[in-house]
Amino acid sequence: MALLAGVVVASPASAAANPNPARITSASWWLMEELLKLQPGSQNGGIYADKPGYHNTRAANSSDNYSVRDAEDKGGPSDKAAAYDWTFPEAQSLALSSLQVDPSADKKLPAGITAAASNYSNIARFSNRLLASGQNANDPRLNGWKEFFGQTDNDTTVEGWDFRYHRAASSDSSHLWHIHLSEDRDKVESYDNKQALLSVLRGETVDQWLNRGDCGSNGVSGLTCQALCLVRRVP
Repeated sequence: MALLAGVVVASPASAAANPNPARITSASWWLMEELLKLQPGSQNGGIYADKPGYHNTRAANSSDNYSVRDAEDKGGPSDKAAAYDWTFPEAQSLALSSLQVDPSADKKLPAGITAAASNYSNIARFSNRLLASGQNANDPRLNGWKEFFGQTDNDTTVEGWDFRYHRAASSDSSHLWHIHLSEDRDKVESYDNKQALLSVLRGETVDQWLNRGDCGSNGVSGLTCQALCLVRRVP
């Protein structure tokens, strides 16, 4: 339980199965488990990885890495990862295996991919919801997130959005079959921030999110949520 603006906030139960509590917060592992519930058959593509960027900790990144420079990334625990890879196996195919993949890509194609064509329906549905939210100046739910990369259509170009700087973003071709999410480092312990993301991914409108009365089943009233959240970040 936590006290926020005079309101008692009940955090969701911590995920007991966290495989790396030294590098992954309980809130982050809880989010991954919630992502997997949203789409049966989807997979955990990874949270912590020992490489530059949000998958690594702030302490392990060089001081000039883009994932540690901004004010939002100077807060929070210095020893925890702040990125999530959500994999959609049906979007992998033999066709993709011939594409050149950056050696530092979040994920590599697994051995034995045999599908003749990729099915992008699931990854595209969630990617389009993220993109629409990021492009909507009246939607504050992704204010606590840096970026996403994914697939919104059927081509071989990765789409994405930089929520912090309000601009299109892209990455290597592995994101045609997994969604990458970078969270503000000062939010990696926040369940509220992750509940807001899940609201977007579920396809809720901003009004539905606010009018649920709890902004994500976390004990915060709708009015309190508006006071806390309805301020759109500007560049």
